Amino acid sequence: MGVTIKDVARETNLAISTISKYMNGGKVRKKNQEVIEAAIRKLNYNPNGMARGLRNSRTYRVGLIMGNNSNSHASMLLKEIESRMREKGYFLIFLDNEYCIPEVTEEYVKFLVENGVDGMIVTTIGEQIDYIRRAREAHIPVVIMEECYTTVDTDCVQVNCTGGTYEIIEHLIKAGHRKIAAINGMSESHTALERKTGYLRAMEDYGFPINKNYLIEGDYRSGSGYLGIKKLWQLKDRPTAVFVANYNMCIGVMEAIYELGIKVPEELSIVSFDDFELSVMVRPKLTAVRQPLIEMAETVCDLLIRRMNGDYEDYPQRIRLKPECIYRDSVLQIHTP
Repeated sequence: MGVTIKDVARETNLAISTISKYMNGGKVRKKNQEVIEAAIRKLNYNPNGMARGLRNSRTYRVGLIMGNNSNSHASMLLKEIESRMREKGYFLIFLDNEYCIPEVTEEYVKFLVENGVDGMIVTTIGEQIDYIRRAREAHIPVVIMEECYTTVDTDCVQVNCTGGTYEIIEHLIKAGHRKIAAINGMSESHTALERKTGYLRAMEDYGFPINKNYLIEGDYRSGSGYLGIKKLWQLKDRPTAVFVANYNMCIGVMEAIYELGIKVPEELSIVSFDDFELSVMVRPKLTAVRQPLIEMAETVCDLLIRRMNGDYEDYPQRIRLKPECIYRDSVLQIHTP
């Protein structure tokens, strides 16, 4: 006989009503939450989704639409979201929009609506399409993750990319750098726009002119980071530092730096948005903006579960999480002219 909620209650010494409330997205005390989750893992408890579905017309399936999960950023979000949803008794349907094509996202939403999900988590790119129209018409709650536009009337959880970028550019400025380049992401991406805004705002606040030759538009892929460094190093007036707007482009940047024999940080200081394995594997270790990905996954899941359980008291929510700058060895302290 399988493990039941009564077994979890005996293991935790908590009331069945408390455990049921937590499993359905309700708020319980932090201590009780930890005890329940430990018992679920120990007992390998899986709620009977079919029986629950028959009682309340739910499928206990959640759709997740996001970009290519082969990079570290997306892989970690996928892992954490799947784990969080499984703890709450939901199965995750993941749909990979590798090239972030708007029409593909729209088709995926249509598919999920037609095949029955209780909620969706979606990363959007661009504003030209109402991705969630079909979900809204079907009264299926959606939480937008990362790429949040003011025109989207729905819940959103994102990182304060502008603030994180501002802080790391300010770090370069305080180290004495004035000629700071930026390899940015794709122009239609809201997160890329925020990171570019953080760079421009920091430079302007400190009274430094913007050199258009130092602004390189990439596409969040490693190849554009590689080409960006090649282009910057061809300039007669080279930058002393460069901000790279995401992890994948930073991989390309480091490849180009190796090929060109550029000494870091003596000839070029490097800072990056995103902090993964590369940051501590290369020498010198990279100064980087670390996104709170585990917190983002938990916040997205908890908010969606609340909506799926009918709690719309604070709708729509726009939650902005604070990133953290990790200071390492890739920035040279230079004298101000």
